Amino acid sequence: MVVDQDIFNSVIQWRRKDRPPPTWRGIECQQFPADLWRYTELCFTLRPPFVIEVGASYGGTSLLLADVLGLIGEGTVYTVDVNRAPVTHPRLVQLVGDSTSDDVVNEIHQLAAGRRGLVLLDGDHHAEHVAVELDLYSPFADYLVVEDTIMEWLPEFPGGPLDALNAWLPSHPEFTVDPDPIPGPTQHPGGWLRRTPEVPG
Repeated sequence: MVVDQDIFNSVIQWRRKDRPPPTWRGIECQQFPADLWRYTELCFTLRPPFVIEVGASYGGTSLLLADVLGLIGEGTVYTVDVNRAPVTHPRLVQLVGDSTSDDVVNEIHQLAAGRRGLVLLDGDHHAEHVAVELDLYSPFADYLVVEDTIMEWLPEFPGGPLDALNAWLPSHPEFTVDPDPIPGPTQHPGGWLRRTPEVPG
């Protein structure tokens, strides 16, 4: 995979905080605007019964997604983080704990109730942890985003999510890589995965 130089420069500026991150209702999102735009469009296209956001941080993206589901009139955002974000919304449920713990995963199973939705993986970025999250959370996804694959090209953050995805994807033909969002840049190059309807899984 080749990353456009403009995208790389934008990521460097972002990581060094040379430009402020986008906010939603005053809460930091920690996402590129193009990625946030893609999330909202996916919600309107897929009309998911839920969005699972692993790694909520300040809660800006959680709040945006909950607002979007409110506009659609259906769906709930389930966040998973070791800390509770300082946001509330009628369509937002925060699960506090390790994303790979039995308690959290069992609760997600109960909330999903056999359905599939939009899943965003933005927790611990070590490749080993992302690999476990892929196995645990992909069954809940009609659309799966492995976030921050751009770390592969940042010298201070080598590997991580992209390494895990590259090792996992060949044995999971039920997912197909979508094109990266345009206009960019995206923090998740190659990390946009759509479930392939004709492949069981």
